[in-house]
Amino acid sequence: MNKFYMVSSVFLHIFQGLMPVLTLIVMQNLLNSVVSSGDIRLILLQFGLFIAIYVLKSAVTMSQTYVEGTLEAVLSKSLNIMIGEKSSSLGLADYENSEINDQLKRASQEASYRPYQLYTQMTGILSSFVTMLSSATLLFLWKWWVVVILFLISLVSVYSILKLNKEQFEIYMNRTPLYRQSWYMTFLLTNDRAVKEVKIFNMSTYLLKRYRDLLQRFFAEDRRILRKRVTITFMYSLLELAVLLGVVWLAIRETFEKKILVGSLYGYIQAIMLTQNQMQALIQGMVQFSQNNLYMEQLFLFLQLPTSDPVRRQKEQATLMVMDDSKEFCMEQILLEGVSFTYSGQTVSSIRNINLTMSRGQTIAIVGKNGSGKSTLIKVLMQLYNDYEGSIKINGRSVRDYDLQRVQDKIGVVFQDFMHYEMSARHNIGFGSIERIEQDEELIYAAQCAAIDQIITKLPQGLDTQLGKWFEDGYQLSGGQWQRVAIARAFLRKADMYILDEPSSFLDPVAERDLLALFLELMKDSIGIFITHRISSARLAQKIVVMDNGEIVEQGTHKELMLLGGLYAEMYNIQANTFSEENLVEVGGRVPG
Repeated sequence: MNKFYMVSSVFLHIFQGLMPVLTLIVMQNLLNSVVSSGDIRLILLQFGLFIAIYVLKSAVTMSQTYVEGTLEAVLSKSLNIMIGEKSSSLGLADYENSEINDQLKRASQEASYRPYQLYTQMTGILSSFVTMLSSATLLFLWKWWVVVILFLISLVSVYSILKLNKEQFEIYMNRTPLYRQSWYMTFLLTNDRAVKEVKIFNMSTYLLKRYRDLLQRFFAEDRRILRKRVTITFMYSLLELAVLLGVVWLAIRETFEKKILVGSLYGYIQAIMLTQNQMQALIQGMVQFSQNNLYMEQLFLFLQLPTSDPVRRQKEQATLMVMDDSKEFCMEQILLEGVSFTYSGQTVSSIRNINLTMSRGQTIAIVGKNGSGKSTLIKVLMQLYNDYEGSIKINGRSVRDYDLQRVQDKIGVVFQDFMHYEMSARHNIGFGSIERIEQDEELIYAAQCAAIDQIITKLPQGLDTQLGKWFEDGYQLSGGQWQRVAIARAFLRKADMYILDEPSSFLDPVAERDLLALFLELMKDSIGIFITHRISSARLAQKIVVMDNGEIVEQGTHKELMLLGGLYAEMYNIQANTFSEENLVEVGGRVPG
């Protein structure tokens, strides 16, 4: 990601690894020259080298601080962007997969620090190896068997630590779904959309208890692992201390017996400590590296996930198929033949054997009970899912013969759970067509189409007014106004097909009727589809499609379906009777007959 800083960092780590031994040698020679030499020039020379080494050490440390800080920022930035790019390439089916959600959570949590941590452990291993090798060389020239003993002692705890790290990693992996649950508890306790129900239903005590229980479970597991780690480290430290003291005593005895000089004693003691410490650091670094590498493997598994998004999959296979590169096309007719779709992990199809024809200038209402497959049909139609059965044709050709990105660009949609973007009104409308986001006239025209233009123009900064309450100077809209902004976003696209999913969600009956009348007027030269539960609204459409249990059971005009006397007529009569009862007015204590 940045070769210059990486190479500089490696070089500095190698140099850092040499510095302790260089310092040790210079100090050893300085002490020996003071004790055994009467030549002041030799002492000054050794002292000058001592000063030079410490100045160099400070320069290397400062350079390393700058290089490492920059490299960490580069890694964090690049990895977070990579995860963002990967997330944007995933399809709707991927986001509906809990395992992929767990992978995404792990990847996004670790990206800001784990890769750099892994890199510093790699360079730390390199630096420790250089220090250990150079200090061990000094000891080897004195007593070669000392190096062997120190190395064997360092290996004693490796197996236990590796086993412990594996156990800790498995706990982390199994804990990811619980992490997501704990995050959701905090989301419910802190999000402005949830706070009303949390307050009125007095949910905070219950949510806090669930959150506290999850954290207590994490704490208990972490404490158990920490206890094991401390026990292993303590036992290892006692063994290491016993051997270390024995070797140091050997060096002291040889000095007492005049076999070596005092400076050499200092050098050997420091070399013993350095070798032992660096062996331990090297082994610990390799253990931590293997542990972090397990986390990194999860990151790479996420980055290598195959996408379910039809548009991305088509682009990935572009070299294997002949793409349609014709000029701009218009959706004149859409034909669904035997379309069925089953969600991943389910055995029952959500929609089955759908046959439907839609033509330009036609408005279609899709009605049916909850769970009848209305929204699923729309998502398949918009090519948000790839693995459906049957065929979808545009202008007589399979939709898969077209560039699916261009097909989606021809569709404007307002989902039932449409987004409130905590951004400016310009962004909230402009996201419908990014290339028009700075064209005020286009944005205002789209707002007019959704009958929200007067509200927008009266905002404090007009189109540039911050909407929502998450950020400073935000202006909050009502539910119906937010929905009209979402409709304006869809209309800005100037699409060939528009879809309204449950426009009644935030609108009263009068507002919905006015909106649908406007929708029908605007759809004269497009394909218009709206999903609704209000049969009184559906009757405004030129064609009504009735769904039940994932199938189209009836289709036709309002009059045709009423004469048919099927499910549509039943639903219409139930709603009509309900409205009639609601309109009864008590007069003088009596209900007029």
